[in-house]
Amino acid sequence: MSALDVALIVGAFALILAGAEVFTNGVEWLGVKLKLSQGATGSILAAFGTATPETLIPIVAIVFTNTAEGDEIGVGAILGAPFMLGTLVMLLIGLTAYLLRARRKRTTLHVDAAHAKRDLSFFLVMYTLALLLAIAPRELHFLKSYLGWIFLPAYFVYLFVVLRTPARGPEDIEEAKEEAEAFDELTFATYLRRAVASIRPKAPPLWLVLAQTLIAFAAIFVGARFFADFVGDVSHALGFNPLLLSLILAPLATELPEAANSLIWTRDNKDVIALGNVAGAMVFQSTIPVTVGVLLTPWDLGPSSASWPFGVMTAVFALLSGLVIYIQLRVRTRENSLPLSSLMLGGSLYVVFIAYVLWSVLG
Repeated sequence: MSALDVALIVGAFALILAGAEVFTNGVEWLGVKLKLSQGATGSILAAFGTATPETLIPIVAIVFTNTAEGDEIGVGAILGAPFMLGTLVMLLIGLTAYLLRARRKRTTLHVDAAHAKRDLSFFLVMYTLALLLAIAPRELHFLKSYLGWIFLPAYFVYLFVVLRTPARGPEDIEEAKEEAEAFDELTFATYLRRAVASIRPKAPPLWLVLAQTLIAFAAIFVGARFFADFVGDVSHALGFNPLLLSLILAPLATELPEAANSLIWTRDNKDVIALGNVAGAMVFQSTIPVTVGVLLTPWDLGPSSASWPFGVMTAVFALLSGLVIYIQLRVRTRENSLPLSSLMLGGSLYVVFIAYVLWSVLG
């Protein structure tokens, strides 16, 4: 690996990280300007903003590289995002809540159980279907061209269910309050204010909001292209499976801003939005990106594929983590509290996966 390769991957990571943060901020402000960022609609816009970076990587890798390695990188990015959200990010939320239990004055996560169960049930059903299609025998692969179209409308069904739910319960009011408190100034306006005094970060003009959103989107796109090229080159040079590299690296590049936000919200006792942000993103990841993977790649994780067994492990571990949390929510629905042990148990699966990867590579 040359110095240029290292510089390219560092630059790609920086573009994706910065672009993800700025793009999410721009999308939220765009919702305000269009008078859409209220209640559940605001949550949808935020989820769309945070999920865009991890969706762009597989699309760029699959569509724009148009190679078998690009397909592997794309599938790895698709599988890696919900895996990291359901395991590592949940583990970090649980650890943050536990370490700060004295400051937070509670030893559980206070959540909106009804909404969290709804999100996780959507994720479990759709991601299970995606896994079944991936491990189906080759003689049943023709089903993918039909069932692959289910995931996209399924997400719009989810949006319909979210939007038709009246925000009148105490947990809905608390979530709306937490969202309002977590809302930031427009990033570009904050920096431009030093040069243009008339620009106010809390009331930016629409043209500046659009400019920030489009520029950030372009940064993510360029970073994703460099990332896909880098993973392909490194996998060639080191003889690694490109899917394995993208499983580990892609989520680190795209999920860090989302993970950081959830940890900050957990620290500040904003548990409803902390868990809701992750669960909503998991629904998005189990539908929109999966549609791209199922319809535009071989989407084969069976024993005869090059993706075996790493791809199956990540999918199964993501499902197990979500299932553990879902069961706990079902058991403790009336309390609207989630034991931290359920978050840490699911998160420990990430440690198991990394240990297995190291053992396999070193072996």
